[in-house]
Amino acid sequence: MLDSKSKKLFAEIQQASQYLNKGQRTDALLIYHDVKNLAGRHAAIQFALGQLCEQIGDIDQALTHFVVAAEESPDVPQYQCTLGIAYLNSGERVLALEALEKALELDPDMFDVQHGLGVYYMRQNDYETAVGYLERACEMNRSDSSVRTNLAATLTRLNRHDEALSHSRKATRLNGSDPGTHLALCFTLSEVGEMDEAVRHLEQTVRQHKGFGLAYDLLARIKKFSSADEAFMKSAEKALDLGMPAKHRFCLHFALGKMNDDCGNYDKAFSHYQQANLLQRIDYDIDGDKTLLKGLKKAFTRDSLESFQAIGHPSAKPVFIVGMPRSGTTLMERIIASHPLGAGAGELPEIPHIAKEVFPPAEWRRVATKVHSRLTAETINTHAENYLNILQQGRKHAERIVDKAPSNFYFVGLIASLFPNATIINPIRNPLDVGLSCYFQSFSDMPWACDMGTIVTVSSLYREAMEYWHQVLPEGRILDVQYEQLVDDPEGQARRMLDACGLEWDDTVLEFFRKKSVVKTASVAQTRQPIYKSSKARWMKYASHIDELAAGLSEYLQDDAELLAEHGIKLPAPSALSKFKRMLK
Repeated sequence: MLDSKSKKLFAEIQQASQYLNKGQRTDALLIYHDVKNLAGRHAAIQFALGQLCEQIGDIDQALTHFVVAAEESPDVPQYQCTLGIAYLNSGERVLALEALEKALELDPDMFDVQHGLGVYYMRQNDYETAVGYLERACEMNRSDSSVRTNLAATLTRLNRHDEALSHSRKATRLNGSDPGTHLALCFTLSEVGEMDEAVRHLEQTVRQHKGFGLAYDLLARIKKFSSADEAFMKSAEKALDLGMPAKHRFCLHFALGKMNDDCGNYDKAFSHYQQANLLQRIDYDIDGDKTLLKGLKKAFTRDSLESFQAIGHPSAKPVFIVGMPRSGTTLMERIIASHPLGAGAGELPEIPHIAKEVFPPAEWRRVATKVHSRLTAETINTHAENYLNILQQGRKHAERIVDKAPSNFYFVGLIASLFPNATIINPIRNPLDVGLSCYFQSFSDMPWACDMGTIVTVSSLYREAMEYWHQVLPEGRILDVQYEQLVDDPEGQARRMLDACGLEWDDTVLEFFRKKSVVKTASVAQTRQPIYKSSKARWMKYASHIDELAAGLSEYLQDDAELLAEHGIKLPAPSALSKFKRMLK
């Protein structure tokens, strides 16, 4: 039985949740802080506060509440299960699995535990293990739409498209009033190439749920808008007057940015992109990235990389496309994956996870002193085999499989140590186009992309990293591919990539857009089309808005100084170091 004080606190938490649903974030936060100060260590109230924090979008604070709830009532499987998912959302894989397995031990027949473990293995890209848990959860509760949605996503990754679509469609029939279920179906449709059906379904969803920004965002990504869509765009603009959670509002602004960009309304597009990023922006620890790169450069010297060469895993199966997001990584992946012996794995988190296990963040300043004790023949083989297990799921036939996680540019030294025979491709694109394209995308896992200044810093770190890896690895170990050259000469550049991968030429690689396979990327629409040239020199359309970006990237733009000046952008004078580097080139 709850006492009167607890009942009152629960009622206030419920009120805060209702405020959030109406977009009244400030009112919700005021209630949250009041309840937090009165909650003590009451397990049920702490659990409810954690759920409220998840709704607010503060996963770190949610985790602290779930920890207290599980500590106060350790034998409640629901608390352990939810704690496991919270740890997973915070990137704590080991703690997440511990909590989920404890929940399983407490109640092996609990639906949420089976579902939670399925989600855990989904997030680890271990789809073959995930599908077993999710199918058991589905058997336990056939009327739950969320488990069918997750099962569909998992089956999609295993290239079991028909089963995936069947579960997605059943989910919408079970929970037709939930726009999120319809959105999940549209994600599945778009990922397997059923673009027309996805567009029709999304248009229907936003007509019925005008404040559901996530649906507008996906629709804008997969549809090319034109003046014929003027009435729809006006309706989307009007939807901004509705109350909605912040996530839906910034997604709607991103969508309106893309719609106006398609229609040539570039100033209006930029205004929407700017508002979207202001709403989405969170503090990002860029100093952590700098410390990481500095530590990795000290650890992976030319000498240490040569020593790891002898004990690395012999597999030549992985192909790593590293670099900045929006630099052509998806196009390059699709070309290689369209080869009869090739496949694409998307953006796997495995290499960053291995790096975190080998070099925990607390040790980033001391990586050089740990590298040889942490990377032995035994540990390298273990990490490499675990990576290959994930890489090959649903792709057993392939001799070359692409991992295009862009942030792997930090970890090229680790990649070369684990897989000395792997192919490493570095996509290079005009830095202004890359920066703008990052700014124009709603990246849930790249918070640095919300700010022009941070984009500049990450771009500089990428350039610094790749310059270093070129210096310490043997000549030719990394293949540089210029995006603009790939667009102008697809066959010539595709031949270079296939040659680097050790694959014979096959004409089908230039018809990648015809291949029916899973695509999970912000560029999903473009991968279903032939190579297009409209993305070259995109910055010219936004020249009046990119002074900060151009100034920050000026070291890499000196060759285009005259062209930039023609568009009203004057670069600062290059530094002495920049001049020296250009002389060396």
